[in-house]
Amino acid sequence: MTHQLHENIIYEGHDLSMTTCPKVPLDNPRVIELTDKELFATGQPRVVSSSCWRGYLGSWEIKEGRLYLIKLERDLKLDGLDPLFADWVSEELNIVVEYAFEGLRVGPGPGNTIQRVQIKNGLVT
Repeated sequence: MTHQLHENIIYEGHDLSMTTCPKVPLDNPRVIELTDKELFATGQPRVVSSSCWRGYLGSWEIKEGRLYLIKLERDLKLDGLDPLFADWVSEELNIVVEYAFEGLRVGPGPGNTIQRVQIKNGLVT
């Protein structure tokens, strides 16, 4: 199996990544799936890549003990400028706080230092 691209996360003021990929609520009106025509207009036609089977990249932020979805890229976009409180997320996030190889944001990354953060209904527990 191909290692998957990491999700992005802002954690304790640092731009990091995480090996966990929280689900995105496709039924939320702010989460929009782009059509082939919309993707082509942005210069990024739909690409199926074995390094990103989920078809999107999410950017997240933990702020004041709450998890937010702040951006979606590739096949999805987040409508509006405000972050979306991720109250649907209840899982442990594996945040890479130190990279064994700088710039490598794919796969488990042997030698990476991981911070585990437990989330319940969007709140850090």
